[in-house]
Amino acid sequence: MKGSVYQRGKTWTYRFRGPERDPATGEYPTISRGGFTTEKEAWKACRDAMREADQGRVLRRSTRTVSQFFVEWFAAVEASMDATTWQNWKDYANAYVVPRIGATKLQRLDEPQLLKLYSALLAEGRVKQDRNTEMFRYWKARTADGDNPRPHEVAEACGTTIHAARAAVRRYRAGIAPKKQPPGLAPKTVRNIHAMIHRALADAVAWKYMAYNPASNIRPPKRSRTRRTVWNPESIQLFLRTVQQDRFAALFLLELTTGIRRGQICGLKWSDVNLQVGEITVHDNRVVVAGHARDKSGGKTRNADQTIAIDRATTAALRSWREHQDKERAFFGPDYHPGNYVFTFEDGRPPHPDTIRQRFDRLAAAAGLPRITFHDLRHSYATAALKAGVSPKIVSERIGHADVGFFLQTYAHVLKNDDREAAELAAAFLIQEGSEATSEGEPS
Repeated sequence: MKGSVYQRGKTWTYRFRGPERDPATGEYPTISRGGFTTEKEAWKACRDAMREADQGRVLRRSTRTVSQFFVEWFAAVEASMDATTWQNWKDYANAYVVPRIGATKLQRLDEPQLLKLYSALLAEGRVKQDRNTEMFRYWKARTADGDNPRPHEVAEACGTTIHAARAAVRRYRAGIAPKKQPPGLAPKTVRNIHAMIHRALADAVAWKYMAYNPASNIRPPKRSRTRRTVWNPESIQLFLRTVQQDRFAALFLLELTTGIRRGQICGLKWSDVNLQVGEITVHDNRVVVAGHARDKSGGKTRNADQTIAIDRATTAALRSWREHQDKERAFFGPDYHPGNYVFTFEDGRPPHPDTIRQRFDRLAAAAGLPRITFHDLRHSYATAALKAGVSPKIVSERIGHADVGFFLQTYAHVLKNDDREAAELAAAFLIQEGSEATSEGEPS
């Protein structure tokens, strides 16, 4: 295979004959590319291209843009990808990637462009308007004047939906004030965007749309490690006392004594609960896709699908809840919603996971407790279990972590707190007892 380089105007172009005939024409295709500033640069690119052609990775020149590729890619991978991941990645592409580099030719996309994209997203990437802060500012000003603004007034003044305004007013009345959002995206979000781009461009290389994957040669922004806020046992006990009369009191108790994920507790069915032996089998999920709740089989990680034990108090609470639910089922009769979910509304409908999250926020604020997220209940359980002396491996398995090593990194601060006690116990056994035995044997 021979190539040639020639000058066209002020730039240089390479050209060579492809190694295989085109099945459509029966002729050897001519592969060329121009725009190089020097003859040396063109020759280097020519040799690289011929090497790629010898390995069967022949790229035909294409004007396909990044935006056009993503449209094709998302349609192709939807059936083989988890629904929540697919929707999240599509939202990332439409909100953050396509508006900034969508017009770029796919074959021209390189590492500097991706690094520039990530820097811009970190600095000023937030595209969603901070309506929450705007609504709170309006609501606070009205209440300071002695008024009691209704949700429809908040929605009209701030240009939001009535549903968003109702949820916001409930939060404000419960004492939950919004935190002002920075203009840039969090490093974790940019890392997620990088993961999406890396996977998409890997497929582009496999489809022979690109010669290589530029996302493989750069590192995403470093994720800052922050210690999650958790409740101590006193706060947990106070919360459970204040929600005893709430409809979902048993749900919160189960969450705090198992640490399972929100989707798993909302998707739990009675067929997966064994009250005789005190066990639940965690398998089905109730997830949120594009704002809508959807049932999904299988857990988030390979360890997520498992059977775990529940304590006697939680078993008793679930038994009492089931008796109450059976009365509601009998009352509604054929109008009772099918599905056999453990936690439901009066007519058997399972709750939307976001509804549980919002309900928890209001109940925690009403109890005067430190503000944490519903997901932090999971961390609260794991932290309490470790402090109680449960093996890290057992705790990791119970909450469904895929990697025990990652679990140990996440809760290293908890384990470090036990290091002092471990040192004292070991020393008491090895040194003090040994010293006493030595002193008894020594002559007086």
